[in-house]
Amino acid sequence: MVDDSKTQVVDFFASEWRRLSGWVRRRLDDEASRESSDLVGEVFSVLFARDEEELPENLVGYVYTSLRHRIIDRFRARKPTVSLDAPLDEEGLTLADILPFPGEDAQQNFEREELLAALHLALEELDEPSRAVVVATEFEDRSFRELSEEWQVPIGTLLSRKSRALRRLAALLSEYRP
Repeated sequence: MVDDSKTQVVDFFASEWRRLSGWVRRRLDDEASRESSDLVGEVFSVLFARDEEELPENLVGYVYTSLRHRIIDRFRARKPTVSLDAPLDEEGLTLADILPFPGEDAQQNFEREELLAALHLALEELDEPSRAVVVATEFEDRSFRELSEEWQVPIGTLLSRKSRALRRLAALLSEYRP
């Protein structure tokens, strides 16, 4: 048998359900009405599951405060997080690529961008096998053993290609040395 306090809770929600759902919906902006009913239902189920001694004296105040807290929790949960490494466009540009490093001033950032552009051009100057070894080992963090098996090229050949490529890059980028 449902006691008197629980009957009050049931009667309150039966008569105020639409008003409470509307109140929540207005605060959630363009959210579906289903979400507002879900929040009201959550508060109702929490209250109904309580013992009679645990029910609040001010039922209306408790319900609106609980709903407000649940709305705030929904907004907090919705904050999108963006990884610095997540691609922003189809070219693979990331936030890490466009944000300056902490503590860098504009001059340092400009010099860094200039060096990266020069490195890109210098890589284009290399022959394809040498460029592939440098890119795979330095930028993709792959091992010589892995590349040797995949490309069917001896490790010694890969090492000599990389060595020649790094000497060529050093010569092409000599003006950028401190």
